[in-house]
Amino acid sequence: MPQSPQMSDKNKSENDGYVIEGNMEVAVKGHLVLYSVIGGRINYGEYSQRAQQAGLGKEYVPLPRRPKDAFAISKDILQNMQLPLLTEMEGWGSAVERRIIVKPLKKGNEYAVQLELSGTMRSRRHKEVQNLFRIRFEAPEDFDPNQWWKDYSNSFWDEEVEEPSDEQLRRCVEVISYWEDQAIDDPMLFMEITTALLNEFVAVATSVDATMLRSSVTKTLTSLGGLPFKSGSGAWFIPSYTDENAHLDTLENYSGLLNYFGDRNALNRETTQTYFDEDGKPRKWYRQQSNLRVMGYIDNERQLEYIRNDIQNALSSEIADYQAKLLELSNNFNDEKIEEFEERLNLVHTERQDLLDRLDNLSSIVGHISIPEHFQDIEEEFSGRLSMIGEASDSVTVRLRGLMNLNQD
Repeated sequence: MPQSPQMSDKNKSENDGYVIEGNMEVAVKGHLVLYSVIGGRINYGEYSQRAQQAGLGKEYVPLPRRPKDAFAISKDILQNMQLPLLTEMEGWGSAVERRIIVKPLKKGNEYAVQLELSGTMRSRRHKEVQNLFRIRFEAPEDFDPNQWWKDYSNSFWDEEVEEPSDEQLRRCVEVISYWEDQAIDDPMLFMEITTALLNEFVAVATSVDATMLRSSVTKTLTSLGGLPFKSGSGAWFIPSYTDENAHLDTLENYSGLLNYFGDRNALNRETTQTYFDEDGKPRKWYRQQSNLRVMGYIDNERQLEYIRNDIQNALSSEIADYQAKLLELSNNFNDEKIEEFEERLNLVHTERQDLLDRLDNLSSIVGHISIPEHFQDIEEEFSGRLSMIGEASDSVTVRLRGLMNLNQD
């Protein structure tokens, strides 16, 4: 069993805080979570199964992209595709470099696949572009891509839902000649582009990638009561709201899930035996990979001050948004719909109470947290609006004024 950390005077003064890995029972104030999502992707089904093995629910796995969104991303597989060099070509005075470029015709739905030629013509450097094909997302009338997406994402969590075939999905993508009367001059290139696009389309539509995972991590840490620590550095503080550290099991299981993503996208020397890659450049053998680490945060005055500052920064933005929302609500007051307006105020009251409860809980853990004063422009406009509302309803005015006040009663 791991021993409780012993810090010598040389390494730790009375005011210096520290974090530990291993025995989390000594983390009386909470946990520091460090994460990094580098890149890559993993099949949604595989990642879902791994989450279930870790005892995690569906909410911890980002949903795959909807088919139309997947198409818009998958077309990038064609961008800058290099084609074999032509040593001779009529009208050109040198070898001709060729590459595929993709330009939007209707963003997210239809794109032009073009061939860019580069070389020398008439003793000068020259480039020209030829339209080759159109690629577009067009679902057949007998197929609902959004229903396919629902069935696919649910099939790994609901035994009664059968996983749909990706062959149906492939029917949504068309690769056709640029003009109806234009012949396809290079059938091999047409097949190469079609195959590459369809395979990438299915892969994107059935995967969880790094972009999706980054968003999911922040949502997960927020749901556990976490706040950014040293904002922007991938560090979060998860307070221990209770002595039981109920969040710790979830954190450790989620850490294993994210680390699995990193392992699946890591460069593996056992399977890649060459030092240089296909472009002749040294491989990055020790490239950082995606990971999430959970460390116990020890009670310490200096470190608590750091946390208080970061919490105040995070809450300041949240409170400012709340006050601006309340101002917008007051601007939409209609004296002919007071009952409806009162119902909306009930929702804001719940939001205000949640904010105050969080502030109170955090203060009990790290000490007093100062909340920001009202912004002058919001305060002035809000006061003016209350004067106008008071002519129609004093009770609404009283409630609005109370909702704007975030001082604990």
